[in-house]
Amino acid sequence: MAGGRARKTVTLHDVAQAAGVNVSTVSRVLHNKGRVGSATRKRVLEIAHDLGYRANPVARALKTAQSSTILLVVPQIENPIFSSTIISAENAARRAGFALLVAYNQHGSAGEIIDDVSRSSLIEGVIIASFDDDDQLRQTLSSTDKPHVVINRVLPGDPNCIAMDTRSAASCGVRHLIELGHRRIGHLAGRLGRFNGEMRKNGWADALEAAGLVPDSQLIAEAGYDPDRVPAAVDALLEANVTAIHAATLLTAVAAIARLHEIGKRVPEDISIVTMYDDLLATVVYPQLSTVKLPAREMGEMAVDLLIRQIENGESPEQAVLLPPGPLVLRDSTAAIPTD
Repeated sequence: MAGGRARKTVTLHDVAQAAGVNVSTVSRVLHNKGRVGSATRKRVLEIAHDLGYRANPVARALKTAQSSTILLVVPQIENPIFSSTIISAENAARRAGFALLVAYNQHGSAGEIIDDVSRSSLIEGVIIASFDDDDQLRQTLSSTDKPHVVINRVLPGDPNCIAMDTRSAASCGVRHLIELGHRRIGHLAGRLGRFNGEMRKNGWADALEAAGLVPDSQLIAEAGYDPDRVPAAVDALLEANVTAIHAATLLTAVAAIARLHEIGKRVPEDISIVTMYDDLLATVVYPQLSTVKLPAREMGEMAVDLLIRQIENGESPEQAVLLPPGPLVLRDSTAAIPTD
């Protein structure tokens, strides 16, 4: 090969020989099937990593008539939570020998896109994030016979769900504002009436009520997940004389800062802002955003693991998983309320 020798492909046999075990044992470990001792499992995984073993989905498809392909459907690509979830899910799928196909519907509906992809390719399972209401999502899931995992929300009655506890995250952020002396704290809401929108609104209300404050509906302005709706929502909160804003998403928090700059309001001197999810976007805006960390990457990895266990072993969880939030990250968008 011009410019150097071709790199040798590492096979299951190579890993087995180096680990001193049978090829079947290596296969069980790498595909997480069957019983293998913890010490042997650890040794096989370490050797596979050291040798640079990469599973071959094409070879598996030819041997088993299975595609080793899973579909991840998201309603937004530009949302930092979904982009992080995609990255972690792709890494987890590749480690397990699966390919990840990503699709999105800008209207937030998963049903049509799942039908289209399933008809045209051998999808073995589906991971779904959707803005659809519960009944719409149930209809989508009932229309496909593929194993599935719902992410970023809990669908009542469906244990195949992995979500983040954004209620606790919202409460944490609002408590921080209360500790700084703020009492008129507005909530820049997501989609009210839906899982995350209600979770975050309730977390905002929890913190206010715990401090003896009233969660007045005038302090809530819904922007959904659309930055274009943020200016009007921010203006409504300012008319309600808020001194601080809790934004339901990182994207709308950044849009809120832009609006405040536009109308001559200083952050945090005039208005403090706190949000949730920590990403590059939180540090490139001015001022940098105080935010509560969310385990989006862990959600993506767990979703892939759960889906592959359904595909390969028929395993299904007993109940939905709600991942706890991380800590509050203090930056420059929040400050104590002026006392003069």
